[in-house]
Amino acid sequence: MTYAADAKLRPAEGTDHTESSKWRSRGISLAILGLAITTIAFFGNLVSVGQSGADQASTLAWTFGVTTTGFALTKTAIAVVLWGIILKLWLRADSIKHSLPKLVGTPGADSTPLGVIDTPFGKVAVADEAPGPLPIHKMAKKLFRPMVAMGLMTVVIGLIVSFVAAGTAPNISALAWMQGLQFLGEGMLLSGIAFMLGTILWAIRTAGGEVQESLGVKVYTPKMPGLAKGFVALMMLGLMVSIAQFIGYVVVAGSSDPASAFAWLGPFREFGLGLILAGITLSLVAIGKVLAFQFWRVQNLIKNGERS
Repeated sequence: MTYAADAKLRPAEGTDHTESSKWRSRGISLAILGLAITTIAFFGNLVSVGQSGADQASTLAWTFGVTTTGFALTKTAIAVVLWGIILKLWLRADSIKHSLPKLVGTPGADSTPLGVIDTPFGKVAVADEAPGPLPIHKMAKKLFRPMVAMGLMTVVIGLIVSFVAAGTAPNISALAWMQGLQFLGEGMLLSGIAFMLGTILWAIRTAGGEVQESLGVKVYTPKMPGLAKGFVALMMLGLMVSIAQFIGYVVVAGSSDPASAFAWLGPFREFGLGLILAGITLSLVAIGKVLAFQFWRVQNLIKNGERS
């Protein structure tokens, strides 16, 4: 069953699967730009070694903002490439729909009852139709674009504030706003990437169901694994930490004694990003597990089919 609302997440009908993805080249270009920007900041930091006092503080203020912006562009590049992967996944599914009937022939009889069964890849739901999206899939599909866009925008606003801080160094208030904004943006960007990986899981799951349904066999769909649940929990917790660190920096911006707060806010913001990255790691493992299950399912269909 194909949902009309998902049309924008699929390539246009008639798309040539042999064409090189424009999203891949755009992602590479963004990554190169991000590397160039961080290189500028690197040389700026080298210059600051020979400076002292207000001049050094000014240089370190703008190089911090520029470095974080370079990282943000690299993360945006990852998101762009992942979008290309999502589109290619659907082209892969369409090609399997056309080729699998020739490999399977007449599907073998399947006496497996409808419901949940155990397989070498965990619990699997057996049904007559392709499954609809899970709640987390619906959330991921709706949020990955705005999260990436808002994250990049927030980092750029922080970059502007870093230039303000550089022109009035030392400006503790501006430094606090800069760091809070940029690391909130970094957290949102990583969350956007996590939502894109959730969308990839949706695409693999849905496409696998559609392929089986088109073949006229029972549809086997893996139940949501614990890895995926852990991915969602870590990602959401990391995003909340990123929001909390921003609030902390806002409080520090108006504080008369910010030194102690800066000491713990730095590790705290990195902890939030680490949580999201850990969630992303679990999502990649979950993607590998679902792909392995689908390979096993296709193998069984070919092995049990009757070819003329």
